[in-house]
Amino acid sequence: MSKEFKISKKVIKESTKPYIIAEACINHEGKINLAKKMVDKAVEAGVSAVKFQFHVLEDEMLKSTPKSSNFSESLYDTLKRTNLSIKEHKYLKKYCENKRIDYLCTPFSFKSADILEKEINLKIFKVGSGELTNIPLQIHIAKKKFPTIISTGMSTFKEVRHTLNTVRKINKNIALTQCTSAYPCDPKISDISVIKEYINKLNVVSGLSDHTSTIYTSVAAIAYGARIIEKHFTLNKKAKGPDHASSLNPEELKHLVEGCNSVFYATRNSKKIIHKEEKQIISWARESVVSIKNIRKNDILNKENLSVKRPAPKNREIPAKLYFQVLGKKAKKNIGINRKIKWTEIK
Repeated sequence: MSKEFKISKKVIKESTKPYIIAEACINHEGKINLAKKMVDKAVEAGVSAVKFQFHVLEDEMLKSTPKSSNFSESLYDTLKRTNLSIKEHKYLKKYCENKRIDYLCTPFSFKSADILEKEINLKIFKVGSGELTNIPLQIHIAKKKFPTIISTGMSTFKEVRHTLNTVRKINKNIALTQCTSAYPCDPKISDISVIKEYINKLNVVSGLSDHTSTIYTSVAAIAYGARIIEKHFTLNKKAKGPDHASSLNPEELKHLVEGCNSVFYATRNSKKIIHKEEKQIISWARESVVSIKNIRKNDILNKENLSVKRPAPKNREIPAKLYFQVLGKKAKKNIGINRKIKWTEIK
């Protein structure tokens, strides 16, 4: 990964811990107190950011927009019922700042993007998969020159490349997240290998917008180079609503952070070395060349009188890896049974 993605005061790149976004979506059900509690739980889990959505429905969709399979009412009616006001978003942004967690929000239209910038003072944009091919909106957001994360569900590699090339002509500070827009998403179709394709072929910081119902896919994505993870979460997986069942609860969100960070640290070094934590183990875990019979002076050392046993050699004692170099040599002196053999004792 050669690119860097700058967001807030952070720089995201191959050598930095993953930037983890807790996606509140509409799981707050349009209730500000519930949204606040979600921020609190996101902070406790240790994520980097909590993300909301802002809809200006008359600028975004027709009322006749088809209902999603995971919605119990029309998309328009669901979003109207759960949409937070400008005042509430301002409050949440300030609340996040006080909690030292990044506030993110997704716009879905020109007006919502402008309101987020001018009235809510948002300086970071996260664009959803549905808007990947909305080139007019992508250009409108790119002209704001703010850090922008673009999700890539429901698209081909050609479409992703076209959108990325288009916005990069205006704004270089872009990141992509692989996404499969299914709710919930079967891990078999999560396609996290695409992350490497984005990194290597598009030269971009990449990540995963994960709609599977567990943490496993996101954690695995870190090993594929993902440095941004977005995951839906809820306070109650049994609550009524389109996303609760496929979202993480607060405890699972905490495990997500721990898992992603663990895999990040586990995959940083590709050079095989002996770590300092291992060195004390060597003394008892490795083996030495050992006599298994009484050996007399000038006896030939062979498989009948030598073997390899713990502990490790010290003070000129012979390590097990050199066992075959010892065979055929002669003893300079009498050597008792069950003794570690020294180089000074053979010729």
